[in-house]
Amino acid sequence: MKLRWIGLLLGLMLLPNVYGAEVSTPDTTTETPSAVKITYNDPQDPFEGFNRVMWDFNYLYLDRYIYRPIAHGYNDYIPMPAKTGVNNFIQNLEEPSSLVNNALQGKWGWAANAGGRFTINTTVGLLGVIDVADMMGLPRKQDDFNEVLGYYGVPNGPYFMAPFAGPYVVRELASDWVDGLYFPLSELTVWQAVVKWGLKSLHARATAIDQERLVDNALDPYTFVKDAYIQHMDYKVYDGDVPQKQDDDELLDQYMQELE
Repeated sequence: MKLRWIGLLLGLMLLPNVYGAEVSTPDTTTETPSAVKITYNDPQDPFEGFNRVMWDFNYLYLDRYIYRPIAHGYNDYIPMPAKTGVNNFIQNLEEPSSLVNNALQGKWGWAANAGGRFTINTTVGLLGVIDVADMMGLPRKQDDFNEVLGYYGVPNGPYFMAPFAGPYVVRELASDWVDGLYFPLSELTVWQAVVKWGLKSLHARATAIDQERLVDNALDPYTFVKDAYIQHMDYKVYDGDVPQKQDDDELLDQYMQELE
């Protein structure tokens, strides 16, 4: 998707264990004598009818017959050093924008980390092909402007399944272009940006091969990926420390304790 579909079978994509997400309550159905009317009632997904059509198109056709075979071929026949080197080079281009985005959140340590990574990997690491900075104890942590907005309380907005491109939340759609304003991404031509985007997504999609069975075997793959993707958005905004919500079991336990 957006060739992101290649990277977002996790949701992709792309990702810190979001596949542990539970499948939410299935859509309610109201049965009438003449037909079954499906009613969608997810406040995070007001366009669910349209989104499901796009999901079927992306997942059942584009991924099955195009993206998945390409990802498997890439994974099986391209040597690991080549895959790692190309992905490192592409990720290195995004370190300056990550520096700015971390600084905008007041995460000065991570901003310095991104600046250090870019300097070290661009020079000693042969334009980023070798992740020397990681070997020196500077791990990759890349924040985009979407996370900056989330950090300051801008909500995800409605979930949207774009044809060819895959999952989004409206906050992403409104902010994705900002990261391309920073050097060196701002210096790329349109075709160079397309190639960068495609290679990054292909690598991420190939990384997600082991997770395919989770989506394929889900009772409702659409809901499974939607929940996983929204959780992934929260994971990024909170740097993995997502505030815990009380589930029904916890509320029931509290209620029972009050009765005692």
